[in-house]
Amino acid sequence: MSYYTLVTALPDLPPLAKCKQMPISRIALDRRLTMLSEEDQKQLKLAESLYHFGAEQPASLPDQKLVYQWQSQLSQIQSEPVRQCIANRLEWQSFLAAMRQRQQGDKGPEQFFGFGRWTTRIRQHWHEPTFGLETALPLLTELHPLLQKGAAGEVEYQINHHLWQQLLQIERSHHFTIETVICFVLRWELAEKQIRNNADQALAAFDTMAEGLIATPAIRQHIASAFEELS
Repeated sequence: MSYYTLVTALPDLPPLAKCKQMPISRIALDRRLTMLSEEDQKQLKLAESLYHFGAEQPASLPDQKLVYQWQSQLSQIQSEPVRQCIANRLEWQSFLAAMRQRQQGDKGPEQFFGFGRWTTRIRQHWHEPTFGLETALPLLTELHPLLQKGAAGEVEYQINHHLWQQLLQIERSHHFTIETVICFVLRWELAEKQIRNNADQALAAFDTMAEGLIATPAIRQHIASAFEELS
């Protein structure tokens, strides 16, 4: 099929850091995606389930079986650039899993099962902060201290920004192709999640501020006086 009509119907997505509101809803996006052939729709759905796998995977599935499942599903992706993007995404997920597993201290390197080319290196350099990969993957050097202090939201943003840039590069180098469409949809989901996370963080910050105010003696006395007047 010709992808020209579909690609030109997709809006521009602002940079991830500036995404405050989605330029197109998922319903409207899905309506446009019906222009894809049945096979292309299957490829898109598979790419989405692998790239944004959190809600798709059973929480009880052991790491080793999950990695085997990823490998099997990834082999079904026909586009090499899309396959590389997904593999990169899953490798970063493996890095996060390794860092958290090491931080918790209940499992050693021999019990770590990760996806991709760095798994053996991670096991061999388990006790090094960035698994000896700071030169090959400078982003790991930035993520390690953030994870140490529990800044999970910032860790997720940094990884998503890295993934966003890779997807955008594929879009720009593949004009009016299935790669253009799939990478756009994957970026749309990153942006939507970023907006949702920002909203959740804002609500949590408001709740914390409200709890702090209520805990102060002056505010507590004022509230108590107000209830006395009402009663």
